Amino acid sequence: MLNRVLTALMERESLRQAAMIDDMGRLLAGVTEPGQAPEAARHIPLLVAALEAQQQLGLGELHEVWTEGEERTLLDLITPYRVLILQGQVGRLGRWRHSVDHLRSALAHARVSEVNHHV
Repeated sequence: MLNRVLTALMERESLRQAAMIDDMGRLLAGVTEPGQAPEAARHIPLLVAALEAQQQLGLGELHEVWTEGEERTLLDLITPYRVLILQGQVGRLGRWRHSVDHLRSALAHARVSEVNHHV
């Protein structure tokens, strides 16, 4: 199941949140720290802006968006219909990316279930 794959990412990379949305922005699955809810919706405007820029400027395909600051975020277009959102305060983004690449097939094909909170 998709939540198991997201939980593996959380444990491996010390993330605050791992979530998957569909191409319409609907939450498919999410794993967070205890007492938190997935914040996937707050990242949709960033994804939309990146997709619009990519299309308007003819820059080729968009594969991922990174942000760094007090929080670090990785948005990865796993498939045209699944977008992974990873968020944390510490960690090396390159390691996150490596873990995503390692689990890409599972992230793309795992069955969707209910949204869970990390325990």
